[in-house]
Amino acid sequence: MKYCTKCLMPDTKPYLSFDRNGVCNACQAHEKKHAALGGIDWAAREREFDEIIRETKAKKAPFYDVLVPVSGGKDSLTQVHRLLKYDLRILAVNVDYGIKTEVGQYNLALVPKMGASLITYRPELQLHRRLIRIGFEDFGDPDLLSHTLLHAYPLHVALQFRIPLVLHGENSAFEYGGDTALATKNAMSREWFTRYAANSGHDARYISEHYHIPMEKLRLYDFPDEIEHSDTRLIFMSYYFFWDSEEHLRIAEQHGFKKMDRTPEGTFRNYVGIDEKINRLHQYMKVLKFGYGRATDHACEDIRNGRLTRAEAKALVREFDLQELSDYYIDDFLEFIGMSRNEFLAVLEKSRNMKIWKRNAAGKWYIPDHLKD
Repeated sequence: MKYCTKCLMPDTKPYLSFDRNGVCNACQAHEKKHAALGGIDWAAREREFDEIIRETKAKKAPFYDVLVPVSGGKDSLTQVHRLLKYDLRILAVNVDYGIKTEVGQYNLALVPKMGASLITYRPELQLHRRLIRIGFEDFGDPDLLSHTLLHAYPLHVALQFRIPLVLHGENSAFEYGGDTALATKNAMSREWFTRYAANSGHDARYISEHYHIPMEKLRLYDFPDEIEHSDTRLIFMSYYFFWDSEEHLRIAEQHGFKKMDRTPEGTFRNYVGIDEKINRLHQYMKVLKFGYGRATDHACEDIRNGRLTRAEAKALVREFDLQELSDYYIDDFLEFIGMSRNEFLAVLEKSRNMKIWKRNAAGKWYIPDHLKD
């Protein structure tokens, strides 16, 4: 693997590209976030956001002014926080698609205390468990259809309630590296949804066609095309405010947000991905398929924001990135979808990228050039 010369992101990451100096497009995008260097004028962006809110309130929607998809994590709490000063009627929508943790339930319960109404949607589990299994077994991603659901369902709610504004979190194409045209957009579209929410087209329509599930059963997993011709506007918060995990943590803690009270697994941060257990398996399978994990994501963000040197980040990645998946996550997942441990382990091995992973003389898997100098 080859790594970005500024951060530690490998060339195996989907949608990542490098310039002639070996700098990844995520690092290139981050440089554009600094107004002092001639980049984004965040004060102007915030004034633009203020104008959007003014226009939204002028529409005098019947029920709510703005919808915010929420997990209960630091980012979604920050999205709600950003709206509180505008005297808006806020509807927060949570999709509970898997195995909520206790700390996740606690943090989600903060949302109505902050000043937003909260709806939690739990999909029909016989179908959803099948979809999780399809994603896990055939695509190496148990969150594949959960990811489309948590992006699509709030849009259906916005249409139903005639809510004029939906405030999403980050544009991942910009923050983490992706298609340049989509990275510069301030709004979600069908094209963005298909590429980033639905993993390049493995969406509800694809699943319906290839797995013979009636599309009417999967409608809420699919982007509602009519929303692009409606009075509802879809925007990314990261377009208008500097996206910074540490700042979001500080804001969320003002409202009572709790971190994980156990040693983190797969990363050095104890405040990210803590609300739901299946996400840990999603992140672990990323390691098997692409040779990097959650610690790399977090270390790269900290390098870009000047919180870690590349050497400090490398040490953390070496310590956490390739950690094995523990029974704390495995046992609940197996019970949830009804799978044996042998079946589960066979899927993991099928997902392992043999171009990246090798076995040593003792039979232990390793990545030969993992973060080599």
